[in-house]
Amino acid sequence: MAGYCLSCGAPLNKEFKGVSEEYCKYCTDENGNLFPRERVKQGIMMWLKEWQPKVDDKKAAMRAEYYMKAMPAWAED
Repeated sequence: MAGYCLSCGAPLNKEFKGVSEEYCKYCTDENGNLFPRERVKQGIMMWLKEWQPKVDDKKAAMRAEYYMKAMPAWAED
């Protein structure tokens, strides 16, 4: 089991763990299937804006995209 979500980096602890062994409950559906990239990106954008409320949508999207490139689920070959 991974210690962190391979999609967003959330810890796979009691609070974030879903049915998947690799992804958190926010990145997967009820069967543990990874949501589409754009849906996960929107979630990461919301998370960024939560702790950086002055960040506008365009910058949040850019940062989320950059962050996702470092995550195993979204890394480009």
